[in-house]
Amino acid sequence: MKNNIYFFILYFFIIAFSNSQTYWVIEGWQLFKNAGDARILSLGSAASTDFGTPVSPLFNPSLSSTAINENLSYTHQNRFGGSISSDLIGFTTKKRLNYIFMRESIGDIPDTRNALLDYGLDGMPNTGDIGENNGILDDGERLDSEKVNYFNQNQIGLHISKSFTYNNYNLGLAIKFLDHHIGIQKSHGIGLDFGFLLNNWKSSKISFVLKDITTSWQVWNNGTIERTKPSMVSGFSHSLFFKKYPIVLNGMTDFVINFNGRSLDQDFSFGKNSGYIKYGLNLIYDYKIAVRLGKNNQDSFSIGIGLSWDNISLDYAMINEPSQTNFGTSNIVSLVLDVNWLQKTILNL
Repeated sequence: MKNNIYFFILYFFIIAFSNSQTYWVIEGWQLFKNAGDARILSLGSAASTDFGTPVSPLFNPSLSSTAINENLSYTHQNRFGGSISSDLIGFTTKKRLNYIFMRESIGDIPDTRNALLDYGLDGMPNTGDIGENNGILDDGERLDSEKVNYFNQNQIGLHISKSFTYNNYNLGLAIKFLDHHIGIQKSHGIGLDFGFLLNNWKSSKISFVLKDITTSWQVWNNGTIERTKPSMVSGFSHSLFFKKYPIVLNGMTDFVINFNGRSLDQDFSFGKNSGYIKYGLNLIYDYKIAVRLGKNNQDSFSIGIGLSWDNISLDYAMINEPSQTNFGTSNIVSLVLDVNWLQKTILNL
């Protein structure tokens, strides 16, 4: 396994540096930014201090050591009113290794590049009127439905993380791979994340994460290279315990700084750069029932509910996309199983 990874990395960089044109992009690794389970996504993805599930290391690699048991997690997302479908499988091992496999697909995307009847405002060809042959869909023009083609977009990602514990500190490193197909075009990508968690208090946690440390790369089959600049995440969470009632209230927030320059749609500015805030609130009753609220980086509010038993948990989240986008709502369902219990009771191993 290690030899295959080393070979892939060497092959990747040889191809990347051979006569290629490089572009800086913002959304090149969006598959990893959109991913998560229902529990985390219902909390606005403010999960750099979250722990205990196989999906937690996706937000902070140092959380690979926080899972109590060997758990298997499956999540299905139906996003933006059903236009995007994605699946995620996460698995934690006793050796503090965590594996996350994810897939996202968009089907029947219309390709209208050759379908415009560019006849101008009068809708008649070869009259030389305003708008004719200007390459823009003007009033009075239309698309030829017989010339509209359709294609699919598919992304597959793999996230592997390892964590270490030193005194009260957790340190973690993750390597991630991306395979991206758009029609006949395809790319392969690689990136690195580093995470830190300070668990020095019983009820509070502080985290620090550097994503895309080496500027994550995607190399396309046409020779184009897309690079993503690093981002920095600082998180804080605190838990309140009610002695008279079996209730726990968890509050969490993440501050994310992007190094892509200042942007008006961000929550705050930091020098020449800007960033956004994510936060979540998790109310747990008797460690069996949870009600959750959150706000993510797109100013979308989320709600969720979770049910937990000794060896299995079921979670649901709904994300209400901003009304101006007309994207509708996103629904996420997750299932987490204790692997040892699964082997003994169901697989009879």
